[in-house]
Amino acid sequence: MADKRDNAALTRQAHDWITEERIRRTRRRLLRWGRRNFQAFPWRSERDPWLSFVAEFLLQRTRASQVEPVFRLIQERYSTPGSLLKGGNHAINDLTSQLGLHRRGEFLVKIAKEIEQHDGRISEDPNYLLSLPGVGMYTTAAWLSFHRGIRAVIIDANVARWLSRMTGLPYNRDPRGIRWIQELADRLTPKRVFRDYNYAVLDITMTVCVPMTPRCEVCPLRSDCCQYIAGHPLKKRICND
Repeated sequence: MADKRDNAALTRQAHDWITEERIRRTRRRLLRWGRRNFQAFPWRSERDPWLSFVAEFLLQRTRASQVEPVFRLIQERYSTPGSLLKGGNHAINDLTSQLGLHRRGEFLVKIAKEIEQHDGRISEDPNYLLSLPGVGMYTTAAWLSFHRGIRAVIIDANVARWLSRMTGLPYNRDPRGIRWIQELADRLTPKRVFRDYNYAVLDITMTVCVPMTPRCEVCPLRSDCCQYIAGHPLKKRICND
């Protein structure tokens, strides 16, 4: 019961922080920054549903730099679910072991079999995607918003850390079930340019708002960031103006 009360209180605090003016300002600054600092990983221009889905599946809680060589190998050798299955479990596990993700190889085999049964087509129904083994909210949202043109809200541990710093509210590495994070991320995500916005969020949390030593001096959002302001007491702005 205490958890529910705490969650409700934090949600109210988040609502106090995210004024309509801040929503517009945050979106505008992020989009401008994102277009100038876009990280051109190979899957970001990949149009094939299967290959883009595999990329987002492998990117769960895994650095993009680690996934890149494995993804290029998959593009070359396993460009369809059928070709992946023909490689056998040994080949698939060999791929995922390069990432230290042995269990994910098993899931990938099951997903490939499921997709093969549907003539190689992947349903865009979020409930269907979430029913696939090893597929969670992040993979579902990433694939839909980045590769299928469907608005979805990106939330992972990096996004939770960023929103925590921006609002000054407690950070939880696992954002699942954290209502204020989910609602705040949803309100910030635009209705139309969600793809560009989501990529900007991923890139800024990957290169600027990093875990140990955030690069606040180059962050376009620092004037609205409670953590930055708290470290600069001479700033005239306050978090909840």
